[in-house]
Amino acid sequence: MLNIIDLFSGAGGLTEGFRKDDFNLLAHVEMDEAASKTLKVRDAYYYLKENGDLNRYNDYINKKISYDEFLTEIPEKIIGKVINLAISEGNLQEIFKQIDSQPNSNKVHGIIGGPPCQAYSTIGRARNKKIKESDERIYLYKYYLRFLEKYNPDFFVFENVKGLLSFKDLDGNSLLEKIKFDFTNAVSTGHYHIQIKLINCTDFGVPQVRERLIIFGYKTSMRDFDFFRNLDQFQEKPPIIKELFQDLPILKSGEIKNEYSKVPPSEYVSINLRTSKLPLTQNICRPNNENDLKIYRIVAKEKKKNRNVKYSDLPIELITHKKSNIFLDRFKAINGNGYSHTVVAHIAKDGHYYIHPDVSQNRSITVREAARIQTFPDDFYFESSRTSAFKQIGNAVPPHFSKIISQNILENLYTITE
Repeated sequence: MLNIIDLFSGAGGLTEGFRKDDFNLLAHVEMDEAASKTLKVRDAYYYLKENGDLNRYNDYINKKISYDEFLTEIPEKIIGKVINLAISEGNLQEIFKQIDSQPNSNKVHGIIGGPPCQAYSTIGRARNKKIKESDERIYLYKYYLRFLEKYNPDFFVFENVKGLLSFKDLDGNSLLEKIKFDFTNAVSTGHYHIQIKLINCTDFGVPQVRERLIIFGYKTSMRDFDFFRNLDQFQEKPPIIKELFQDLPILKSGEIKNEYSKVPPSEYVSINLRTSKLPLTQNICRPNNENDLKIYRIVAKEKKKNRNVKYSDLPIELITHKKSNIFLDRFKAINGNGYSHTVVAHIAKDGHYYIHPDVSQNRSITVREAARIQTFPDDFYFESSRTSAFKQIGNAVPPHFSKIISQNILENLYTITE
């Protein structure tokens, strides 16, 4: 059993891939309250599933019992794994203390996670240029180092955005090179081999064009392991969006419909996402004003012709923003005959960039549809509001890709070191 610590957990997309018999999740560390509640609910789900009783979970997601009532009968050793604290200098010792109180914490095999990426993203750095000198998010990776130094794990997985490849520190030098140097020399008792690659999750069964930078490290005392060469053996073709959504109900803007359609799910959904013993949940769509719906209809129709509509090209009576010459791609439909563009946290603010491909439905995607694009299984429940759920989904690592990461580590790193 390999003991794992999950840092900057979010809703637990990266965590989800390590929820298998060969791994023991010692702790999740997450500052956001809603995401921490999501993690507790998910931990409770797996506890109940392991004990062969999902009736209580069913009652909760069907709103028959409250959040507090649901967790009442879940052991503290299960929900106590979630540490709802910001990773900071002031909280570090308390976080260590809580992790060390967990059974089997004397040996940590792996650390997974990635700090918030807004400071590194190309859009984020432009917005935050004025506060760069005081933006502490840039150096959150240094706290990651503190965990490596304390727990001396065999390996770690650090995930972040493509923008980190080109991000410059305050001195004008590459921050990634500094991170690589620091990670290589993180542990006083030895060093780490560091491997870095930009990965498109589409190549690994995720129905979304999502490029992410993966930094993988493992101890130099272990035998050679090419993480990314071995990862390639797990490549698979994802379903197109039309197939991904085919068993979900038809609905209009502002509607909620938590019943599967009569159309059978695709093979991918049957194997990876749908749970027969639990109902559909959180299939909730935002309401829209009539002006936006007229725009949605135009944008979705044009997308079927493989064309994206610029805001400035809309009929003049539909243009309500004074600065029509900027943010020209503010409205975008998902390609039903292909893969989605990247789902990001901005989806929590509006659905204009994620218009449903079916023109007749004329709406943005639901929470559940966004979760499917990110490959969260249908039995995954997000706390505590629609907005919060969208944010958690947009920030997550796709669980399907995470499963591949964990399987690669399990089958190759530990197999070759035995």
